[in-house]
Amino acid sequence: MKKTAVALSFFVIFLLTACSGSGIRGDLDQVLNDTFDAEEEYRAVQDDLEKREKTEQQLFEEIMALTQEEQDQVAKQAQTALDSADERLEFLKTEKESMQSAEENFTDIDKVIKAAEEVAVKADVEALKAKMKERFTAHSEFTKAYEKLIERQKELYEMLKKEETTLQLLQEKAAEVNEQNEQVQLAVTAFNEVTKQVNELKDATMKKIDESEE
Repeated sequence: MKKTAVALSFFVIFLLTACSGSGIRGDLDQVLNDTFDAEEEYRAVQDDLEKREKTEQQLFEEIMALTQEEQDQVAKQAQTALDSADERLEFLKTEKESMQSAEENFTDIDKVIKAAEEVAVKADVEALKAKMKERFTAHSEFTKAYEKLIERQKELYEMLKKEETTLQLLQEKAAEVNEQNEQVQLAVTAFNEVTKQVNELKDATMKKIDESEE
């Protein structure tokens, strides 16, 4: 076999932070803190996902450096990569559930909107709500793309286990993996960007609330 490249994904996250306060600010703080806490498991699995991705990349490179005479070793390492991919699916499931819980917690922002008396403050909190909904949607799009990526990678690993698989077929599947990885990276970029916007909007909203309560 000749070595062929396949890129796996890794993404950086921005953390949603909240402040402390009273009144409308305090209520908004509570919603944001509850949402942030609900995302704890989402944040917790990031290192595990990264480690599995790096391990699989290394395994793939080692496999492609082997020869047909070493098929037993190829099959063994390919199975290890498959097991790792399945673990990533479990981590992704945990991440999805964590984000879904956060989204449910964030619905309490409707109470903050209802309680806001100043038109400008109400409008800002509504804008924050809309941006957070956009963020949750962006994460959902990412998970769909990432699940599809893992599916393609597992197909590649299964092909590696079969001695009759040709180099051409491997290269074609690797191209599919790389193409899907590009979609994942686009989804990651979109999610990170909207998360950054959420934090900026949150800061601006808190500042406006502080000014209105002075």
